Amino acid sequence: MGRLFEAGDAPPARVLVSVLAYNSPDSTARTLRSLRGQTYSNFRLLLIDNASDGGSLESVAREFPEIEIERLPENRGYTGGNNFALGRARAEGYDCLLVVTHDVEVGPRALEYLLETAAAHPEAGVVGGVELDPRTGRERASAGGVYSKWFSRLSWQTAPEPEAAGPREVFCVHGALLLLTGSALAAGVRLDENIFMYFDEVDLGFQLAEKGLRALVDRRVVFKHTRGPETFAPRVGRLMQRNRLYVVRKHGRWFEALFYAIYSTLLELPAKVLVRSLQGRARFALACVAGQLEGLRGSSTQRHRDTEAQLKP
Repeated sequence: MGRLFEAGDAPPARVLVSVLAYNSPDSTARTLRSLRGQTYSNFRLLLIDNASDGGSLESVAREFPEIEIERLPENRGYTGGNNFALGRARAEGYDCLLVVTHDVEVGPRALEYLLETAAAHPEAGVVGGVELDPRTGRERASAGGVYSKWFSRLSWQTAPEPEAAGPREVFCVHGALLLLTGSALAAGVRLDENIFMYFDEVDLGFQLAEKGLRALVDRRVVFKHTRGPETFAPRVGRLMQRNRLYVVRKHGRWFEALFYAIYSTLLELPAKVLVRSLQGRARFALACVAGQLEGLRGSSTQRHRDTEAQLKP
């Protein structure tokens, strides 16, 4: 396993900090500013432009001329974009990889704390933090994500303040900010690009368990996550519906996958279509139907790429 943190005369861990961006130049700039001010210094910032619309990140490039920008030729989603960063981290011999989305802001000691926790827990594959919604002031994910195979549902749990200091072991950590440790890099952890985005944390949680690694949440790391107003975008409905079927089929037992397929097709989806249509969100409802059909018959990453234009709100 690679070095994780400064210890005695050993050199400090080399960390690649990757920011995955798609459009959103203002939030991307805020993310980079917060990362540039970290107390831990032995890291390199990499901005991955996930095929943003032409010129949308030019202002970011002007403000941060010292940061390498890798422009992908196509939108590879959260999983494909971060797999690019994983490949770069392994090829260039980094000890850890910090994965960050373009709508996150962190405190100055975030990277220091994450590395400190990873060093104290060599069995950790990923270390994450606590998500803070700046609009509501509410925290979540301090207890990580909990996944139900029967209903293929992911919920983010909030834990009470611990009596003793230390990280909390969880099933999965929030994907907006997570540190992939040297153990994860050495074990060949790689995100499933069939997922594209949404429910990637669930798949990563199962993958870590299969490799004998753990997921930890460090409560000292609180990151602001300004999520865009996309809750009812057709893209969200389609991929969410599709990936719930995909993940339970991949990781559940046959009867759990069968139960969810029947339940979602006959009960959950019709109710969702009715309610959302009455709310004036017919396009979202139709996108959920399309995602359900894709999930039932199976679809590839290439299909997601071919239909990306249709998924935009």
